[in-house]
Amino acid sequence: MHNLTKISLFRILLRITYPFSLLVLYPLALLKKKNPDGLFFFFDRYAIGGAQRIHIDILRSVQEAAKQVYFTRKSPNDRLKTEFYSIPHARSRDIHLWCDNLLFRLFTVHYYCFYINRHKNARVLGANSTFFYDILPFLGAKATTIELLHNFTFGSRGMEFFGLANHRYLDIRIVYDSFTLSNIKEQYRQFQVDSTYLDRILFIEPGVDIPAPPVKGFDLPLRILYAGRGGPQKRIHLLNRIVEKSLSLQLPVEFHFAGSMTSELSDLVKGQCIIHGEISSLAEMQNLYAMADIILLVSAYEGFPMFIKEGMAAGCVPVVTPLPGNRMHLKDGENALLISVIEPEDQVVASALECIGRLTENPDMLRYLSGHAYQYASLHFTKTAFEAAYQKLLLSGESLPLPAIHNRNSP
Repeated sequence: MHNLTKISLFRILLRITYPFSLLVLYPLALLKKKNPDGLFFFFDRYAIGGAQRIHIDILRSVQEAAKQVYFTRKSPNDRLKTEFYSIPHARSRDIHLWCDNLLFRLFTVHYYCFYINRHKNARVLGANSTFFYDILPFLGAKATTIELLHNFTFGSRGMEFFGLANHRYLDIRIVYDSFTLSNIKEQYRQFQVDSTYLDRILFIEPGVDIPAPPVKGFDLPLRILYAGRGGPQKRIHLLNRIVEKSLSLQLPVEFHFAGSMTSELSDLVKGQCIIHGEISSLAEMQNLYAMADIILLVSAYEGFPMFIKEGMAAGCVPVVTPLPGNRMHLKDGENALLISVIEPEDQVVASALECIGRLTENPDMLRYLSGHAYQYASLHFTKTAFEAAYQKLLLSGESLPLPAIHNRNSP
C-alpha cells in the first residue's frame, strides 16, 4: 500500500476518535506538567546511526533550554540511549509501545496534541518519526512545526511522502543536501503543490568535530574503512565484491568494517577483514578515523552522509560513488576520488578498485588528497553555523516568515 493511502486512511480514523479522546484524554493532558520553554522533539529511535548523531547535535545546540524528547519507534539497540538521556535539561521518553499498536496510537496522537497545545508558541521538531506527522493536523495554529528530512528513500513507502501529505502543516522543512532539496522541488511539481511552499524549506548543514591536523604515515597496507549500517541503498554486496577482488589481486590494503552491516558481509570478507562491530563511543569512532587512510562508500542513493564528513575531518580520502550529494562537496582529484559511475554495478566495482589501486601506487597523491580533504572539512563542516541556525530557529521566539497561504486547519 502506498504511504499516501496509508496516511489518508489513518487520518480518517484520527478524526473519528477525536471526540472521544477530547472527552477522556483532555483532562489527563491538563494534569501533565507544562514545559517552560515549549520545545518538543519527536525522533524515531536512539539506536546508533548518522541521523541520530545529528539529532544529538540539535539537542545540544539548545542544551540550556527545557525540552521534551520522545522516541516513537523501537530501537534495535540502545547504543546511543545514554547519550540522548544525559543531555542537560532534556526529559526523554521512549513511547514506542504507545505508537506501535494501532489502537493505542490513535489515542496517543490526541493526548500529545492536547498537551502541546497548552503551550503558548510551542516549537515542535520531528525527524524520521511517522508519529510526528500524525500529530501535525491536530496542533494549534500557534505551534511552530519543523521537519528535518534526512533524504529521499524513493519508492511508494518512502518517508518523503509523509512530508508531502503534511506540507500545509509544516512551517519549516529542513534539508542539508542539495539532492534532497531538488527532490522536494520535483515532488511538489509532480503533485502540483503551490510553489509558494518552497519558501518554507530551510538549508542547515550538519557539522562535525574538527580535530587537530592529522598525522598519517600512509604506510602499506593502506587501511580502508566502511562505517555505518546495511540496507539496499548502501549496497554492502558491492563492498563484498570489492574486498574479495582486492584479495585476489593481492592489493596492499587492509579493510575495516564498523557498524550493523556484519550480517551482510560474506564469510570470506569477515574472515579476511577487521570487524569492529557497532561503535557507540564518539572517541572510539574518532580513533578509527585516525587509523584509516581511505573511507569507502558505494551507495546507490542518499544525501551527503556524516560518515564522509567525519572521515574528511580526520584526513581520510573519500572513495565514493558520484551521488549528487557527494558532488556538492567532493571534487575528483582535489579532495576525493570519485568512482566513475553509480550504475551498472560491475563498473562500480571496477572503478572502485581502480581508485584504490591508484592510491596504493601514488603516496604523493594520497597525501595531497588527505590534506585537501581535511582543509575542506575545516572550512565547511564545523558545528558553529549549525548550532547558531538551530538556536535561532528554536530559541529566538521570533515569528517565522511564512507564505500567505499558511493555514493549519483545526480537526
